[in-house]
Amino acid sequence: MKFFKKTRQVLLKDNKLGKYLSYAVGEIILVVVGILIALQIDGWKAQQEESQHEYNILQNLYRDLSATKDELESDVKANQASKLNLEIALNHLDTNTVYTSAMDTLFPAIANWESPLPTFTTYEIFKMEGIRIIKSKDIKNGVIKFHESTLGFIINDYDKAEWALFENVTMPFITENLSYLEQGKIISLKPNNYAELSKNPQFRNILTLTMAMRSKGLAFYDSSINELTELLQLIKSEIEKNGDHE
Repeated sequence: MKFFKKTRQVLLKDNKLGKYLSYAVGEIILVVVGILIALQIDGWKAQQEESQHEYNILQNLYRDLSATKDELESDVKANQASKLNLEIALNHLDTNTVYTSAMDTLFPAIANWESPLPTFTTYEIFKMEGIRIIKSKDIKNGVIKFHESTLGFIINDYDKAEWALFENVTMPFITENLSYLEQGKIISLKPNNYAELSKNPQFRNILTLTMAMRSKGLAFYDSSINELTELLQLIKSEIEKNGDHE
């Protein structure tokens, strides 16, 4: 700036008004160009920061959704095992199988199922910032649908239905007709009188209803895991694409 000021003073002193005006205009143009370059650099930096923020949210979403997928797959294995025990117990009733203490390990299936415990930490951040920052509409719509609709249905419909059946029907029946036994890590339900229990229509109804509900839940889980697998692939592809730009 000192150089520019000195040059203008020399031009004015020598009465070179035309050159002075030309120089002044050139100086203004230089200042404007400098400002534009500075603004462009600031804009580039802001874009880079936003891209990095998007990258971080996508990575955290991928981590949390992967953990949720592991949780759902673990639930499926446990609920499949309980459904199988229900089928075996019902078959024993149908074939009038002679009671053995081994049957006691089958009956807890009427009261045992795995509730979904998904990870929502990053989704809360996503709702505040990710909707604006994440560019992919497919990812944004997929994340919202999975959390609000798919998981919402499993948690608020299927799991609550299991709880309602357990609290209102199954647990009162267990309290009256069976006894809990614990042998190490194995939980058993021992009939107070198996001969009477095997002929009790309410017990058969509980086994049948619980088995049907467990089957319905497994179908929900299966479609949810398929949806989640596709969503994770979308997020992974976007992470890789953003990583290539760094």
